[in-house]
Parts: sequence; structure tokens; C-alpha cells
Amino acid sequence: MTLINDDPGARSRQNPRTSAREFTRTNPFLNRPDTMSGRLQPALSEQPEPTSVAERGMAESRWMDEQNVAFQQEQEQLQQSTMNAIQARQQRQQAQQQQETSNKAPAQYNYDPDYSVSDTRQQILQRTSQYQGTPYQLGGRTAQGIDCSGLVMSVYNSLGFDIKSHSVSGQARSIPGVKTAVNNLKPGDLVVWNDNSHIAIYAGNGQIWDASRSKGTSLRPLWGRPDQVYGIAVRLPGE
Repeated sequence: MTLINDDPGARSRQNPRTSAREFTRTNPFLNRPDTMSGRLQPALSEQPEPTSVAERGMAESRWMDEQNVAFQQEQEQLQQSTMNAIQARQQRQQAQQQQETSNKAPAQYNYDPDYSVSDTRQQILQRTSQYQGTPYQLGGRTAQGIDCSGLVMSVYNSLGFDIKSHSVSGQARSIPGVKTAVNNLKPGDLVVWNDNSHIAIYAGNGQIWDASRSKGTSLRPLWGRPDQVYGIAVRLPGE
């Protein structure tokens, strides 16, 4: 006698894929234990339904789009990181330049009268200090721009001298005074370089007022060696 649910013809008329899945599920010889969990796992796994050419193309297109988006995001992050690094470096450089500029800025000089010298010498130093910070300009003799001999000419002529030469050698010959060693000078006298390359006004205590290309007009220590310079003890009115 044949059972209703055991019709061989019905089994043969089943969909092949359905029949294969049923066979895999019910056949004990096709199940193996998972060595990690002890659970039975089918030796054969179901395969996804095959996709059409159009579906595969769409899937590949989506994958390419995702890759392009990821690449673009990575590039944007890299570019932003680079910009941040450049900005940080620029900020450090600006801070360093500001610090260097602050360190190089000349201290403001307030003339402190020296009552041990004559009034005329005090006036020389006071008027010279008014040119502090004036930029260097070859041939200049004003507060807009001045050179070393222009500084001497402007200061001394404002006190009644008649210096016409704008050269170091001409001033060294024409300004009334006595050539002497620098350590014999008083504030208001002159310091001259032997090669006639520079002239300065002696301020006392080893300091000079001069106009240089690097610093403009400033008060600073005498920078010439003793064998490179000599002094002129100027004859001033009232002395």
C-alpha cells in the first residue's frame, strides 16, 4: 500500500533546488559537527540566487561610487590636515618674528642731563637723542632719514657751527678741535674711524650716538677697536 505523502512521482515533480535543500536538511550523512561549538553544520551551504547582468552592473556601480566617496573623504581629510599644519607653522613663525622684533626694538632713550659737563655739551646730547630711531639714508640729514655725517652736521649746526662738508674726512678736517685718543673724550666730542668710513658723537662711558645702516640712529657701545678709531676733542663755545 502506498502512503499519500510518499508519492515518488510527487517528489520527482518538485523544484530541483527545493529538492536539493530538502535532501541536504534530512540526510544525516551530510551534516558535520562544528569543532569549535559542537553544533552540526551542513556540509553544503545554500548559494544565493544568481543575479542578472544588469543587477551585477548596478552592484558594481554602487561599489565604485562607495569607493570614490571614501577616497574623496580621505583626500579631504588629508588636505585639511595639511592646511592645519601649514597654519600652525605660520603662526609659530609669526610669533617668533614678533619676538625677534621685540628683542631688537631699541629701548627708548630719555636724555639724563650730566651736570658735570658744560651746557653746550648737554645740548649736543639732548638734540642728538631727538634723532633716535631715524632710519638710515645716505646723504640724509633730517628726521626722515639721516647718515652718520648728516647727524653730526645737523646737531652741531643747530648749536651755531657752520659745517658745510657732508663727508667724514671733510668734517674731521674742518670741525675745530684737537685729535686725541678716545679715552680722553668728553660727551659731545667726536669719534672718527681711521679709514674715514664712519663718524659718531661721543656720549660718555664708552657709548656713542651714530647713524648706521643696520640700526638707524641709536645709542650704543663704541664698536671700533682702539687702533681703528681716534677722537676729536671739539672746541665748544663757552669752554
